[in-house]
Amino acid sequence: MSEYQYYEFRAIDRPLTQTEMKELRKLSTRAEITPMLFTNTYNYGDFGGSPEEMMEKYFDAYVYVANWGSFHLMLRFPRGIIDEEIIELYIVEDALKYWTTNTHVIISWEFNCEDGWDEYVEGEGWIDRLLPIRQEIEQGNYASLYIGWMLGFYFELYDDDTVEPPVPFGNKKLTTAQKAFVEFLNIDEDLAVAGLQGSEAGKADFDKEASYKAWISQISESEAKEAILKILRGEIIEAQTDIRRKYNQFLKDTRKDDLQDDTTRRTVHMLLNAAKDAEKKRLKREAEEYAREQEKLERERKEFLAGLVPKFSELWVKAESLAEQQSGSSYDQARDLLVDLRDAYKQAGRSDEFKSLVTKYTEKHAKRKMLLQRLEEKKII
Repeated sequence: MSEYQYYEFRAIDRPLTQTEMKELRKLSTRAEITPMLFTNTYNYGDFGGSPEEMMEKYFDAYVYVANWGSFHLMLRFPRGIIDEEIIELYIVEDALKYWTTNTHVIISWEFNCEDGWDEYVEGEGWIDRLLPIRQEIEQGNYASLYIGWMLGFYFELYDDDTVEPPVPFGNKKLTTAQKAFVEFLNIDEDLAVAGLQGSEAGKADFDKEASYKAWISQISESEAKEAILKILRGEIIEAQTDIRRKYNQFLKDTRKDDLQDDTTRRTVHMLLNAAKDAEKKRLKREAEEYAREQEKLERERKEFLAGLVPKFSELWVKAESLAEQQSGSSYDQARDLLVDLRDAYKQAGRSDEFKSLVTKYTEKHAKRKMLLQRLEEKKII
């Protein structure tokens, strides 16, 4: 079995300099390197660089995928924009960790299959699906940390009495990025949904817009002017980082009871039961959606067949023409047309008429064995 390893790094907050790109080229002669990315695929051998060091020095996002069932995401944030005490609540040994430099916080989520991996994997495209997770965290949405904590279920790190960490507020359902994240880390989606919905006692609504307005109303005029000045100078990342840092501190102060309240937290046993309930609801919802779609298709089919009735004569002429062309594609078209005619005649209560006409049709084209074979497969004759 051939190897497949895919590496992709992204620079988001600032582009790489020419000097930095030359430094990266020394790590790989084959990699695609631009001011915004570094990517390479290995079918033999290994990458000689250190992804962790590259994240510390150059990049803001990293995805690694290997065909033996290894999936790794790292995201880098300006120091102070994330509450490191909150990250600590979700740490999972060998699966979810973080570390800091003088200027940044780097969070790492990693899934490594322990049971043998036999599914097809592809690394291209993952980083674009997962990048919104970085923005969610910057905005104070820590759902991805809670999802990362669920890696412990796969590695059997928890017993039934293990209590979950705080459920991040404002996550009544998975976002598109969170669904991709759950898929990437091979976490059961029903478990993630049940977990993020929180316990019944802990489902208090969180109005993000109201929270923004509450914070803005209490900042000083000088702080607002300083942020505007930075933006006008072109220091947009710095201004955004500073604003996020102050807002997240406000959020922590105003929502600290949510993180400290243990009364609504569930045990692993309770979460597994909640996941079963979520699965039942999902299957019921999918069945209802499928039934609605089938009803829609059936209605459209009936309307289509009704529209054929006035065209019966010309459609038989077309069927004759298709048979005369004596090609596989024309026989396929003739077969499909006769299927529609059969159903249209039946819907119109004229099945006997169709049987008579199709008998004449097949007798006329009795030598066209491939055509008749197609009609037999669809039980037209």
